[in-house]
Amino acid sequence: MAKNVFRPAEIKKTDDTILLKLTKNFAPPEEEVEEIDEPVFTGPTPEELQEEIDRKRSEAEAERQRILSQARAEADEIIKNAEKTAFEEIKKKTDQTAVMKQKAEDDAAAIIKDAENKSLEIIQEAEQRREKTLGDAYKEGYDKGNEDGYKEGRQEANRLIDRLHVIIEKTLDRRQAILDETEQQIVELVLLISRKVVKVISENQRSVVMQNVLQALRRVKGRGDVTIRVNLADVELTAEHTKDFMQAVESVKNITVAEDSSVERGGCIIETDFGAIDARISSQLNELETKILEISPIKTVAKSST
Repeated sequence: MAKNVFRPAEIKKTDDTILLKLTKNFAPPEEEVEEIDEPVFTGPTPEELQEEIDRKRSEAEAERQRILSQARAEADEIIKNAEKTAFEEIKKKTDQTAVMKQKAEDDAAAIIKDAENKSLEIIQEAEQRREKTLGDAYKEGYDKGNEDGYKEGRQEANRLIDRLHVIIEKTLDRRQAILDETEQQIVELVLLISRKVVKVISENQRSVVMQNVLQALRRVKGRGDVTIRVNLADVELTAEHTKDFMQAVESVKNITVAEDSSVERGGCIIETDFGAIDARISSQLNELETKILEISPIKTVAKSST
C-alpha cells in the first residue's frame, strides 16, 4: 500500500528525474480534419474575355455607325421633302402672283385703251374745232382783212394738243406705277415665303444645324483647332457629334462647342486661327435676298427710268 505520510529521516534527495504519472489526461482531444477538395475553375480565360470584350466593342461601334448613317439618311430625306414642299409652295405662290401681275397688266391695258379712245375723241374734236375755228377765223379775217381770227384758232388747237399730251403722259405713268407695284409685291412675297420656310425647317429639324456645321467646316482652310458657336438649343446635339465632324473633315484636329445668343437655331459660326465662317440662318437669308433682288425686274425698271 502506498504511503502518504513520511518522516524526515525517510526522505532522500536524488538528482534523478522522476516522472509522475497523472491520474487524468489533460491533453485536448485530436480533431479529425476534413479534407476539402478545391474547386477547379472551368470558365473563360483572360484572353477569351478580352476577345469577347473586343467583339462586343466592335459590334457596338458598328451599330453606332449604322444608327448614325440611318439618322443622316433620314435627315437628308426630311430636308429633301421640306425643300420639295417649299419649292411647291413657292411655285404655287408664284403662279398666284403671275395671275395678279396679268390682271394688273390687263387693267393697265384697259386704262391705256380707254385713254387712247378718249385721246382719239379729243383729237377728232380738236381737229373739228380747229377746222371750224380756222374756217371762221379765215372768213372773219378775210372779211375784216386781218389774221386775228386765224391766230386765235391756232392757239385753241395748240391748247387742245397740249392737253392731250398731258393725258397720255399721266396714263403711261399710271401704267408704270401699277407694274412696279405688282413686281414689288411679287418680290416681297417670295422673300417672305423663303424666310418662313427656312425658319420652320431650322426650328423643327434638329439635323439642320448638323448639316450647316458640316458644310461650314468643309470651308475651313488649314489644320488646327476650331470653335463652333451655336444657339443654346443646339449646343448639346453639336457637342455629341464633334468626333463625327472631325472624321468627316480631316483638316480639323480639335473642336470646341460654345453657346452664342446671336446665332439662331440651325445656324453656326466657325472660328479658326485664320478667321471666322458665318453660317447663321440670318446671314444665309440675307445672301438669298440679295441674290433675288439682283435678278429682280424692279432693278431693271429702276435703271431704265434714270
